[in-house]
Amino acid sequence: MHATFFSLGLAALATAAPTLTLRQAPHYPPSSLSKGFRLIANVTDLSRDLTPSVHGFALGGIHIGPPNSRSVLSPQADNTSRVFYLNGTAADLSLNAARVVSDAGTPPFPWGVRVQSRDEFDVPANPGSHATFINGGSSADVGVTRFPDPYSVLANRKDGPGGTFVACYHEVPYYRRPFVVVDYAYSTVDPATQLPVVEVPEGCAPVTLIPQCAELNDLPADAVSSHEFALDQKCYEDVAAIDWSQYGP
Repeated sequence: MHATFFSLGLAALATAAPTLTLRQAPHYPPSSLSKGFRLIANVTDLSRDLTPSVHGFALGGIHIGPPNSRSVLSPQADNTSRVFYLNGTAADLSLNAARVVSDAGTPPFPWGVRVQSRDEFDVPANPGSHATFINGGSSADVGVTRFPDPYSVLANRKDGPGGTFVACYHEVPYYRRPFVVVDYAYSTVDPATQLPVVEVPEGCAPVTLIPQCAELNDLPADAVSSHEFALDQKCYEDVAAIDWSQYGP
């Protein structure tokens, strides 16, 4: 069973949209710039949240056999999440080609976020959505929204726009126990309305993954990774503390 939502893009950040008048000016939460950031889950429909709640959990990865590391969420206090950075030149940034990278391994090597395409599925756990991974290498298919978008969130650019990340309790066969895995649900076009809709799998919570400012550590001399082209990224100091319903255009 799936629940269907109209795809509202970044408006989904707010769990309850504020009422605005024509005299109100755009109002957004305070942000900072940082080369390093963690990705924090914001549950965009609290009625679909998991138990216990995953609101405010951080993105990390668990090894499931070479070359894949499955994307998972865990409490920030566990200190198991990854620090990411945006890697590229100013030209890459202007072309939306900068890459979201995290250093891992010995010596440190660049890893990036990958989302399965529309014709790949998270089987057997959830054939209704598409798995995400943090793998060696990186891809421009996944980036962070930037101006003129008012919010900074992780965005999947693969297979056309539209969709949402989802958090689901799934058993991971490699460990024979459940984790809060991160999948992706692509939008489709409703034939009756011609509007984009997203079917969130039953038992999953729709989430946005939002940059929270973090320190980007120095690399050892033998690192394969390089921070030479790490770009300043707009981020928030404490994502879980933000009441998104108080902000908007």
